[in-house]
Amino acid sequence: MHNVWLVVHREYLERIRSKTFILFTLLMPALLAAGVLVPTKLSEFKSVGAQRIVVVSADPDLANAVRQELLAPPPGSTAGSPAELGANDGFVVQVITTPSDDLRETLRQHVSAGIIDGFLWLNADDLAHHKASYSAKDVADFETNRAVRSAVRTALVKQHLAQKGMTGPQVETLLTPVELKTVHITKGREGASGMAVFMTGFFMVMLLYVNVLVYGISVMRSIIEEKNSRILEVLLSSVTAKELLAGKILGVGAVGLTQIAIWLIIGAVFSTPGIVAAKPYLSDVHIPVTAIALFGVFFLLGYFLYSTMYAALGAMVNTDHEAQQMQWPALLPILLAIFLANPVMQHPDSQMAVWLSLVPFFAPILMFIRVMVETPPVWQLVLCFALMLATIYGLLALSSRIYRIGILMYGKRPTLPELRRWLKYAG
Repeated sequence: MHNVWLVVHREYLERIRSKTFILFTLLMPALLAAGVLVPTKLSEFKSVGAQRIVVVSADPDLANAVRQELLAPPPGSTAGSPAELGANDGFVVQVITTPSDDLRETLRQHVSAGIIDGFLWLNADDLAHHKASYSAKDVADFETNRAVRSAVRTALVKQHLAQKGMTGPQVETLLTPVELKTVHITKGREGASGMAVFMTGFFMVMLLYVNVLVYGISVMRSIIEEKNSRILEVLLSSVTAKELLAGKILGVGAVGLTQIAIWLIIGAVFSTPGIVAAKPYLSDVHIPVTAIALFGVFFLLGYFLYSTMYAALGAMVNTDHEAQQMQWPALLPILLAIFLANPVMQHPDSQMAVWLSLVPFFAPILMFIRVMVETPPVWQLVLCFALMLATIYGLLALSSRIYRIGILMYGKRPTLPELRRWLKYAG
């Protein structure tokens, strides 16, 4: 055991002091923050000013109704008078009630010349089939397209209801959207909203997936580097192959936990002011205490499970290129678990979710999702942990036998018959 801890100490200090670790530890929070903040800030800026749109219809009431919808202030703000609705920050709208082919061609030329941004053509025959035509140079502006489509739909509905005898206030009341709040019920009590459960579960699962993958690959690359530099031949004069493998897995795992701890501290420091300011809006965000406790357990078990597989792969190959071609057996279960995450999150108590979450290679992700949504029965958690520990032990024994022979084998990548001979000789 003393030799194992010596290897752990060496692996930990060597990696924690490296420039790669320092840069990655500092840059990852910065990249995550940029990924959230930059799109938000960019969405606040418009590449152009107000959109200049012409609404063309032979029905002046409908054309003006569409104009009113386009120029209506956002919900919750104070609406201005009709005279003030000619040019808000979103649209500048002109209404033309004399459609003709010549007018359509003229408007096309104006769009090409940049005089207007687009024109909405409301033909009675098209509207009868629930169709309308919006022509613009920038047809990929989905926000504008959505606003125009919504304005036409709302104007048509209001016009139809008014023709049935409903007053303006009645129409507005009828068209007011219903705000649906989904509440998670667990153990007879109300918990977080459905969206909060989904977002917190998705975030923690992705954090688990990324770290298990990153540090498993790190173990594999460490073995490849030391195998090519022949350092292993020196190390094996003092420790056994099994001790060296265990030390590498524990050392790299400790580096991973250190990095996560640093990220959590940085996140807590920089996000506290924002969390305090957004506290009224975060009342639905809830992470179960059980999930927080089990996150560390699933991280460690998932890491040990996949790192032993990556260690065996590292002993079998000689270069990173060969490793990329050979790592699909370890990648496939993780990718399948991510693919199955959504149906398991939607129906955590289904037969499919229960049995898949008990599969050791899926359990770190799928069982953790079930814990996030609704804590499974204790016997399922106990069985899951027992199966994972048994699988880890079996993989460790198998990997150590491959590792014992493979770390001293150089040249071509081994075939399946050669692997069988390795296992036989190592036994």
